[in-house]
Amino acid sequence: MTNHETDTLLKRIGTGDVNAITELYDKMRTPIYFYILQLLGNEADAEDVMQETFVSVIKYSRKYKSKGKAAAWIYTIAKNKTLDFLRKQHPTVPIDFVAEELFSDSPPVDEELIYLQMLECLNDKERDIVILRIICGFTLTEIAREKNLPKGSVFWSYNNAMKKLKKYLKEDGEFDVR
Repeated sequence: MTNHETDTLLKRIGTGDVNAITELYDKMRTPIYFYILQLLGNEADAEDVMQETFVSVIKYSRKYKSKGKAAAWIYTIAKNKTLDFLRKQHPTVPIDFVAEELFSDSPPVDEELIYLQMLECLNDKERDIVILRIICGFTLTEIAREKNLPKGSVFWSYNNAMKKLKKYLKEDGEFDVR
């Protein structure tokens, strides 16, 4: 589905067109579900968050401003709903505690929490690009097209994010780039 088609459906949904809701859901539910599933790793939770995502898409479709980024707008809602879900499930834990748990003989800390804390060292743009690249499997060119960003900017942001993550891992989570 192209951004133009998605854009048109969002406009129709904003006017109350029920058929547009069904059409958008039928075309976007699978990629949105797998995007969320990659983040959560649990089918039931991914299904719930996907449903919440589409409820928000319908609810806020009237406020959507067409900028040729319709799919990115929906993925952003999905990401935010997923992060909200994870925050409710896993209260923030200091990174020192996570490091202690990783290197102790006790059972491992939930991997999702570790990944979320690692991603905290990235700004929003970098975080989105890393998630789309690594978790969703988009190419950097696809990400540039989807987010309507210059290709060079996406490549630079991705490389910069990877450097930050490598540095973060080398310094056992004690570094802050913000």
